[in-house]
Amino acid sequence: MGRHTDPNEKSKGKYIAIGLLAVALSGALFFGVRTVLNYDNEKQEVAQPEKKDKVKTASSSTKPSEKTAATKKTSEVKATKETSQSMKSSSKKSSKKKMATKKSSKEKSKTKKSSATKQAKRPKLDSAKLTASAGKVYYGVHYFKNGWDYSSKNSEATVAANVIKVFIMDYALAQKNDQQINGKPLREWLEPMIQRNDDDAANVLIDHYGIDQMNAYFKEQGYQETKLERRMLDINVKSDKDNYTSLNDCLKLLEKLYDQKEQEPQKTMIAIMEGQKLRTKIPHKLPKDLKVANITGEQDQVENDIGLVFSKENPYAIVVLTKEVPDIVKTREAIAEYSLAASKLK
Repeated sequence: MGRHTDPNEKSKGKYIAIGLLAVALSGALFFGVRTVLNYDNEKQEVAQPEKKDKVKTASSSTKPSEKTAATKKTSEVKATKETSQSMKSSSKKSSKKKMATKKSSKEKSKTKKSSATKQAKRPKLDSAKLTASAGKVYYGVHYFKNGWDYSSKNSEATVAANVIKVFIMDYALAQKNDQQINGKPLREWLEPMIQRNDDDAANVLIDHYGIDQMNAYFKEQGYQETKLERRMLDINVKSDKDNYTSLNDCLKLLEKLYDQKEQEPQKTMIAIMEGQKLRTKIPHKLPKDLKVANITGEQDQVENDIGLVFSKENPYAIVVLTKEVPDIVKTREAIAEYSLAASKLK
């Protein structure tokens, strides 16, 4: 018979097996718990750097914003300063402008007052006989030394008659020097045209220069109502066209001549006008030794004369233009007397 096992030994073996199994389970449990704990620690360690990085990022992002805010404040301060400075400078400029405007307005008012004072103190120049001598009379006298002005104050375009020739001379002498026209020097055409009212000489110059060119020049010079429409005609020839000038244009030309009397071509123009042969109006009653530079003009019912009177005490420019003249003798006499009266004002 085989050997039988002791029941006590069987129970011991069971206990040993159970013990080994418990040891194995406890070891597995230990390793499992340790693994879990290690994983949590690693996770915490990983999370901490991330937090640090976030803190760093936040701090770094905070610093530039602080710098930006500071920069903005600085720029705002600078802008405020610049604005205040510009406002101060603009206010200074505006105040300077206001001061300059006040000064200029004061000067203008002073000039007006002085001019008004001069005109108020001027003696009377009677024009009653002159204005009664024709249906329409335009007259003006300007004194160069004291600035007195006498005027009918009714300037408008009116028939120029031969007075247009002084404007033609002004244009001709404004062109190039040493002009030869139809084989003769320019002056040999100008002298008879001005001094003897030679219409043929005037027509040579009109044809040579052209009406349109001369009219354009008159406008450029400020002679707004002076215009050539035709060649010169005999006094008795009727035409639907005419040549025109005005009181203001004639005074403007004479003042330019006087103001630039030592320059060319004004010096030549005055010298030619001084040789005037027709002396029935402005120079007629003046002293023979008194220098006069004038140009006269006649046409049907028109008696004109303009010129410079070189009085030592008070030189002046004088213009008389008329139309609707009923009696040429009376009108010429009235012009001569008005010129004489003007020469006596000191």
